[in-house]
Parts: sequence; C-alpha cells; structure tokens
Amino acid sequence: MRIVILLLLAVLLVFAEPCLAVRQGAATASLFIKRYAQSGDFERLALWHEVAAECLKRISVPMNQIAHDYYVQHGYKTWAARAKKEAQEIQEKYRSHRASAEIAWHRSVGGICNPDSTSEQQFVGGICNPDSVSVLDTECKNIKKFIATWLPHYPNRFYEFGIYPTFFRKQRELAEQKGDYVRVLHLEADAAAMCAAQYEKIPVAYGLRSYEKHRDAYRQYAAHLRNLAQQNPSTLPPSVDKGKWISNSLAIQTVPSQQKTDTILQSAASDARVKAALAGQNGVHAYPTFQGFAWIITFSNHSRGNIATVIVDEKTTEVLEVF
Repeated sequence: MRIVILLLLAVLLVFAEPCLAVRQGAATASLFIKRYAQSGDFERLALWHEVAAECLKRISVPMNQIAHDYYVQHGYKTWAARAKKEAQEIQEKYRSHRASAEIAWHRSVGGICNPDSTSEQQFVGGICNPDSVSVLDTECKNIKKFIATWLPHYPNRFYEFGIYPTFFRKQRELAEQKGDYVRVLHLEADAAAMCAAQYEKIPVAYGLRSYEKHRDAYRQYAAHLRNLAQQNPSTLPPSVDKGKWISNSLAIQTVPSQQKTDTILQSAASDARVKAALAGQNGVHAYPTFQGFAWIITFSNHSRGNIATVIVDEKTTEVLEVF
C-alpha cells in the first residue's frame, strides 16, 4: 500500500462553498464530540460542543459578516443574499451545539456547578464538575491550543481557500480579459483589506496580538495597490500578486517537522484497527492535520472515500481513537 502524504488541509479545505470552509473548525471539533459521545464522557463531551460553538462564534460569524458587508457595499446582491443565508445556518449550528453542551453537562455525574467559577475551564463559557477538575483542566489546556491553532487558520490561507478563489479570483479574471487593470488592482486591494479584517476580527480580537503585524502588513499592501491603481497602469505591476506570500514571510506558527509527521503517520498506520480497515484497499492516501495538541489522520481512496479517521496524541504519539 502506497500512502501519499499531503500536509495540513490541502484536501479537507478544498470546498466549492465558502460557508463549508468557514465551518471546518467546528467540524473538526465534532470528531472529539464523537469520541466522547461514544465513551460516555459527558463532561468532556460538553466542553467540545462548546468548542464547536466557539469556533462558529469566533471564526465563522466574523468571516461571514466581513464578506456580507463587502457584497452589500459593492452591490453584489446575489452574493449578499447567499451570505445572509449562510449566517442563519451558522446561527442554527451554534444554538444546536450550545443546547447539546447543556444536555451533556446535565448528564454528567457531577451535574452543574457554579458558573461564576474562575477555573480555567470557563474559557469557553462552560460549567464544570468540581469532582473532575484535573481531567477538565487538562482538556481545557488542549482546547486552548486547538482554538489558538484554528483562529489564524483562515486568514493565513486567505488566498488559498474561501472567498478569494471563489469570488475575487473570478472577478479578477473577468477584469483581466477586458484589460481593465485598474479594476484588477482595486480587486486585489479589496482582497488584501479583507484579509487584514479577518486578522483583526479573529485572532487579534481573541487576544493573539502577534497577528497584529499580519493585519498591518495587509493594510499597507492594500494601500499600495490603491496607489498603483491611481496611476492608471497599462500593464499589471509584479507586486499585484504579492499578497499571496505576505503571510508566509510573517509566519508565526511552527510547522511540524517532516520527521514528526512521519512518526505520527507510522503510529496511525500501525494500529490494528487501521490495518484491518485498510486491508485490501488500493491507492490509499493519508492526510495528517495538526490540531494544536493532537493529530487527525484521514485515510481515504477514490473508490471508497473516507476509510478511517484516527486521532493521535501529539506528545505520546499514542492512537487515541479510530473511527
């Protein structure tokens, strides 16, 4: 069996609809929801429902609002209506996760405790069982890492997924076909400004101040492009595509080494349950994604699609769950 390694979210985030990409943080949290639902660990199940809700609130809502405001401002009525519909869907999912979290808390052994507690597990607004503080504290530390990993994810990949390829790139192609380079520059400036807004409204708003330099860099780049547009150029300047590389030059998150990735993949592929699931399958691909404290590896091929999903602990490389 040949396993082809594709790092990060090269496949998981290639979606035709921006709303699907926006929800991926909550969707990933749902794997941990599934894990604790199966084991009957209602306290951690409640926490992860709250995490899913938190991802929707802190990532999906502002991203959707930023896009909606842009569409309205520039008269894209169809796109604005679509964004409005997506906002309603996001709110429905948010309410669903919050309701599920409350049910899980009530089903937990310890029940509900003081919601005014300053315990670390309150960071997503949840309520805790004082009889399992150590377990929840550990889980909350993991969750903080998870959220800190996801908050900058979409701004960092603005030019790869979501609104840029599905909207701005297509609008640019139409403008280039007409030779309207001023419009191309304005579109790229709008895109850069939107990327800056995502940094401002998501990681920076959460308190990750290290991403202020990303926000500022894209604001400056947007201003630069608008200045170029005022010169009414007859050709596109080379800097028109600089936005795709700015986040790389300002990288903050450490990319896991290839050696670490290979170790995680080997651990996942060596699990007896995974071996059984992959037996007889051809052309299997492994897609490892780091979640801040654990890895999720998806094994799939063209004939069956998703064959197995594995959660592996980052520190111990132990397989925690196989779906």
